[in-house]
Amino acid sequence: MQVWIGTSGYSYPDWVGGFYPPGTSTQKMLAYYCEHFPLVELNFTFYRPPTPIMLARMADRTPAGFQFIVKMPRTISHEERTEDVAGFKLAIEQMRQRGKLQGVLCQLPQSIHREKKHEAWIERLSNEFGEYGLAVEFRYRSWAAPDVPAWLHELRTDLVAVDVPDIPALYPSGLVQSGPHIYVRFHSHNADNWYQSDADRYNYSYDDAALKEWITAINQAEASTDRVLLLFNNCHRSQAAENAERIRVLIQQLAPQWAITAPPTSQSVRQLSLFDHD
Repeated sequence: MQVWIGTSGYSYPDWVGGFYPPGTSTQKMLAYYCEHFPLVELNFTFYRPPTPIMLARMADRTPAGFQFIVKMPRTISHEERTEDVAGFKLAIEQMRQRGKLQGVLCQLPQSIHREKKHEAWIERLSNEFGEYGLAVEFRYRSWAAPDVPAWLHELRTDLVAVDVPDIPALYPSGLVQSGPHIYVRFHSHNADNWYQSDADRYNYSYDDAALKEWITAINQAEASTDRVLLLFNNCHRSQAAENAERIRVLIQQLAPQWAITAPPTSQSVRQLSLFDHD
């Protein structure tokens, strides 16, 4: 079972002095990140659709073996705009051609409930992006139904498991999967901050007990799993990077049979230009 560990985004000024050495510039962050992790989710693509040249540059400035998960623009995932699909496919194709695309993340908002029209949109996205490794993260609890994993399996789409606070309307925490892949996104346990700003929502640091619970749950699913993605989205200060590094140590202690993907060599990383973002 291959395990990939990383964070949701990497270019955070408040990581400097924590994860990044003091004085690290934005242009040097990705090169340093590649020395520590083999995988990153790109979050900026959620807020503005990426261009092909933007993703091509990012892929070219990372070493062989490094992988990206590209978050789908909200105009597609939230607003269900068909006119943005073709342009997004052109952009991610640049990463796939370079062997750098691990997958595409479609994160739905809590306002999207399980309804026929939204199911139809997910089916449309699965047809469009299934070949790119599509994964869907639900935020509303109505999607936590027994038939959803099998439905997504038929669509060749991974179901994202989440670690979130226990809030009645929120899609619940816990291990779920729709096929041989496990994809976990760690957000927060802090219910009081969940409906505040993103900075407050994801201001949380996981303790060893919480991380060990996930390792135990994944270990129980090992026989039916060939790939595990563990992505930390609690990106306030350096908490995500610290928790990602910590779970790697705990896996080595508690599940040494898992094959943890090592960070690629940084020797081939070229300095990022001012036009590269995360």
